[in-house]
Parts: sequence; structure tokens; C-alpha cells
Amino acid sequence: MKKKYLYKLFIASLCLVFGACEGYLDEIPQNKQKLSTTDDYDQLLNNAYLTKAVLPYIDVLTDDMDYLVADRNPNFANSADTYLGAHLWDNSIETTMPNGDETFELFYNSIFNTNVVIENIDHAVGDVLDETVVQQTRDHIKGEAHALRAFRYFYLVNMYAAPYDPATCETTPGIPINLDITAEDKAYRRSSLKAVYGLIVDDLKTAIPLLEKNPMDLGKIRFSAIAAKALLAKVYLYMQEWDLAIEQAKEVIETNPALFDLRDEGENPVIYTENPLGYWTPENVPGIGYLNEENENVLFVNGVNELYMILDGDIAQSVFYPSETLFNSYEPGDVRRYYFMRRNSQGRIRYIKNRYYSLTYSNFVVQLSSEYGYTRVIRTEDMYLVLAEAYAHKADGINTAVGYLNTLREVKFRTRDFETTGRLHAEDFNQQTLLETIWNERRREFCFEEQRWFDLRRTTRPSITHYGITGSSTLQENDPRYVLQIPQKELNANPEIGANPR
Repeated sequence: MKKKYLYKLFIASLCLVFGACEGYLDEIPQNKQKLSTTDDYDQLLNNAYLTKAVLPYIDVLTDDMDYLVADRNPNFANSADTYLGAHLWDNSIETTMPNGDETFELFYNSIFNTNVVIENIDHAVGDVLDETVVQQTRDHIKGEAHALRAFRYFYLVNMYAAPYDPATCETTPGIPINLDITAEDKAYRRSSLKAVYGLIVDDLKTAIPLLEKNPMDLGKIRFSAIAAKALLAKVYLYMQEWDLAIEQAKEVIETNPALFDLRDEGENPVIYTENPLGYWTPENVPGIGYLNEENENVLFVNGVNELYMILDGDIAQSVFYPSETLFNSYEPGDVRRYYFMRRNSQGRIRYIKNRYYSLTYSNFVVQLSSEYGYTRVIRTEDMYLVLAEAYAHKADGINTAVGYLNTLREVKFRTRDFETTGRLHAEDFNQQTLLETIWNERRREFCFEEQRWFDLRRTTRPSITHYGITGSSTLQENDPRYVLQIPQKELNANPEIGANPR
């Protein structure tokens, strides 16, 4: 990844914001592409949020997905085959992707745009005469840019570098850090894991006060102060900074303790009835969208529902299904099993977590498509589980950790089942068994939200076996393939990055 390449991507982004360009290297017309106003920078930042499918393969890497070759129709173009390289953990997962793995490029392009905003927003001209208002707008945009840059680096480092270990982070290679906005050509090398996580933390600690002091109601598709705090809590968890994770997560739930409550849906007998036709209508599907941005517990949403490319239900296009192990991991009385997935008449498990999507409580959108729902979501449930996990690592934290787990689980279980099968008791756990319970709870709660792969990496890195068209592949325990390979075109453009070990 060279600066000249990133500069071209930046010019392409300007073209998307302000209109078409004949070529990346064309001179930018002074009256068209030059960024000068707060609105110009706001549009550039909005473009950096990448509201399109970017990571359709992240969940097929995990034990939450099965590829059923028996359902593959050789007479049709099977879009699922595009992601077989990822599902089978090829040394480079992009081998079956026609355009390769584009995530690296798209996320660094997004980062480059945030760099431009951070570097120049202080000089932007406002569109109102009140300088106080203009400065508030500048500061809010800068805060958003820092938060979004942290979000991008958090994903990149958890895909293309080893998991964070406090004992080795200073010497473990991370990913390249690019904070520049010039077109100077130079090689990029990896920074250490410690440096990358340090940048992420610094960005969020810069963003939070800017967003708190200069709030703007831009909806949940843009970063707010509480969303940035929630992300920082997760970052500290990944860094094994238990006290700091606890502090941040507590701040979030003190501001917004809301959880998505499934108890009413749990009393509706329809939810437990398998539909023999394999589809659902507004009349027989209870509930509202679990990942709907209008839900009080949802703090931030990004992108589109990328899973429609994998789980759209048409066997001519996809033969991926939620795994049997995931389906069977839900305990009796846990409403989430029936809210997230359902068996059809062929016995296949169908994903419906984002089929429960509606703009109102009565207007259901049943079809799973890219237009409905999200897969990158930050919500309060994560904070309760951050607190549970962080307290579980403390010598005297088991009781507190179990308390947070029960607070979460109580609203996910049918009321009459919670006391018998849902409530957990501190005396039944030691530290290790409690941590395993928390990780399983994360699996159940966050399935198909791009969290499982990261959780597997940072915890046990277990052995997993997947099946493809001609056979199986096993990801061994602690396999180096838990770190994805840098895309080949990035290695070609900048060999200094260096390939990940295989």
C-alpha cells in the first residue's frame, strides 16, 4: 500500500462526493473538487462510512456457518462458491473471490478520508454566520473522523494481525499505520500491535470529548459519543485492560441501560411453530427488527446487511446455513433461537435475524436483502457482556460477572423458563467455566454480527472443521490462518508489508 495508491483512492472518493472525474490523476477543478466548507468535509466523512457490503465472508470463517454441498445445484451459478476459499481457510481466502479480498483496500481508503478530515477541518468555512455554531460543527466532524478511523483500524488489526497479547504486543507485527494525506511515494511497513492499539485508543479518547461537547443528531449511522465509548470498552476488553473496560462499559449503561426485551415475544406460541413453507409473513412473525437502528439498545449501525449474499435462501445462489452447533447452543426457554433462525420443511436451518425488520411495529419487511438490516452493530448488550467478561478475570469478580449475565439473560428468556433454565448461580462456576459460559453467551447473542471470528481469535482459537464441494478442511487449534492473509495486490504494490506466516 503506497501513498500514491492511497492518493488515487482519495481522489476517487472526491469524485463520488462531488461528481464524476475522467481519471484519478486529472487536475481537480478549483471550483468543483476543492474541499473548503464544513459541508464538503462532512460529505467526505459520510462517504468514508462505506455503506455497502464490505465483509460478506467474515461469518463463513466461523463455526456458526455450514456449507451443505447436497443443496448445491450445479446447473446454477452458486454465489456461495465465491466464499468457499474463506470457509475452507485457504492460505489466502481470496482465491475464490473474483475481485479478491477488497476489505483491506476499502478500509484504508476510508481511513485516508478520515485523515483528510482530521488534518483540514479546522480551516473549513461554515455555511452560517455564527462562528460558535461553525466551530461546533468543525469539532463534531473531527470527533466523528477520529472515531471512524479507530473503528476501521480495529477491524483491520483483528483481521490481518495476530490477537493482542499484553506480554508480546510491543514486538508482534500489527498492520501499517497511515496518518498522511500527501501523495508522496514511500513504502509502508507494519507497526507493532501495541502501536496500532495505541492509535485506536488515542483516536477514541480524542473523539469522545469532541462528540460530547458538540452533539449533533445525525442518527445512528454516524458515530456519537456513547457509540465511541462503547467501542472503546470493546477495545480495552481486547487489550485485556479489565479495569478500563469496566469503567467505559459502566459509563455506557449508566447513560443507556436498555436491552432488547424478548419476553413478550416468548409468550407468543407462533414463534415456536416451524413454518413448513419456509417463509414468514407479517401475520405469523411476531416481533420487530433485532438490529433495527430505531431500537433503544442500538447505539451505532454501519453498512448494509451483508448476509443476504450468503443466506438469501435461494439454493440456486447459496447453500450456506446457520450451523447445527449454533442452533443447538441455545438453552430451553431462550427465545433468541426462534427469533434468529428457524428450520424449514427440508430440515434446513434458515437465518431470520434480519427478516424481523420493520420501520414501524406493524409494517414488516420479510425479504432478506441488502437493503434491510445491518451486520456491523454496536449495542448495549455488548456492554453487559464486556462487564461480565472483565469481572470474570478479576479475583473477586465472579458474583458481579454472573449478575451482569443474568441481567442480560432475563430479558432473552421466556419468563416462566428463566428461573428454571436461564438464571445462573455464582456458586456453580470457577473462573474458567464462567469465561467459557460468557463466550458462549456472546456467540448466541451476537451471531451473524461479525463478532464470532474476532471472539474465536482472541479467546481459545479452537480446531474447526468445514466441508466444501470435494472434501473438508480443518483449522487447527492456534492455526496461523486465524490471521487472514494480506491481499495479494497489496503485497504486490508494497512488499514491505510482508505476508502473514502460513
